[in-house]
Amino acid sequence: MARSEKQVAIEVSAASVLLGDEIQIGGQAMSVRDLVHLSGGCKRVTFASGETLIITPTTTLTVLRTAKGWDESC
Repeated sequence: MARSEKQVAIEVSAASVLLGDEIQIGGQAMSVRDLVHLSGGCKRVTFASGETLIITPTTTLTVLRTAKGWDESC
């Protein structure tokens, strides 16, 4: 069976956000381009558009993440 990539919605924190994650802000999908660790467990997230967002360890976001290896018949 052929494999495909699908985006799945998952909850992430500053510790688990990854490059390539897609975060919806104000109804607009923003793709994470760069992550910088800051003091206190915070992260500065830079999006492909150049905009930035600082998230704290207690921040919870729902992101779309590409998951590989899904069966297309699902």
